[in-house]
Amino acid sequence: MTEAEIAASTPAGVVKLRRTVAALIVLFAIALSVQTAREEKLPVLGLFVMLMAVALFTNRAGRFLRDWGLVVLAFVAYGLTARAVPDLGLPVHYMPQIEADRVLGFGSLPTVWLQDHLYDGATGPLEVFSIVMYASHFFAPLLLAFLIWAVWNRRGFTDLLFGLLAVSILGEITFLLAPTAPPWLASDHGLIPQVHHVIKQGLYDVGLTELAGRKDDPSSYNVVAAVPSLHAAWPTIGLLVIHKHDLPRWLFVAQALILAAVVFAIVYTGEHYFIDAVVGCAYAFGAWWLLHAVLRTGRRHQNP
Repeated sequence: MTEAEIAASTPAGVVKLRRTVAALIVLFAIALSVQTAREEKLPVLGLFVMLMAVALFTNRAGRFLRDWGLVVLAFVAYGLTARAVPDLGLPVHYMPQIEADRVLGFGSLPTVWLQDHLYDGATGPLEVFSIVMYASHFFAPLLLAFLIWAVWNRRGFTDLLFGLLAVSILGEITFLLAPTAPPWLASDHGLIPQVHHVIKQGLYDVGLTELAGRKDDPSSYNVVAAVPSLHAAWPTIGLLVIHKHDLPRWLFVAQALILAAVVFAIVYTGEHYFIDAVVGCAYAFGAWWLLHAVLRTGRRHQNP
């Protein structure tokens, strides 16, 4: 039986009960997200529970658990890896990114130029927007995956999941073997002109003092993981998935705007050099090629 036939044959009382439970789960997800936000943490778990409630409401809970189990494991693994602070005694690279950005910026560093022209030391709409786009790294791929899963019948869902996994693994290997410093850290060491800690200051200004205290703290997360920029790599994978699977043009345009906004935000706030974003996009294309090369090899073995 198809999903539509199963839904049509389900007793009305069961449907009402399922939707009531889904509504209760939504309330739980909201409460969980609010509490997480009060603790000044990203409410990713609350968002996931909300998506599960939507799946239950539409009678696809079993399919959701089956398809999204690997997604949960992948995000947990990424979170654990991102928090790791490698201590292998390897030197941190500062100058290559600076020199490359001076070339791309025609003699000026894009981060320094943007802050000189746009930042006045206060947290305004532009800074809040930049913080949101920086944090979208943890939400936007999840929402895109859910849209693909729920609206377009999983078209490209597997490619998106494994594309994100592949580029993240390649990135984490690079972070481990070649630690690289972001602009704010180079500025703190006097290697480039002053770069303001826009996100850290912005978090203080909006009242997220605990989260602001952890920002830029090497004991909290790996601060020497600038190249490649996974902030740029992840939305690039999304673009490749949307293009390959011929998803709606508006979705492609929206994803392209997200990528552009994220690149602006990470460069403006001093979290990445522009070259970090360029390399991040290159890593995304490399991971995409590698993923499909493996798939082609697997198909050849299946069909000799």
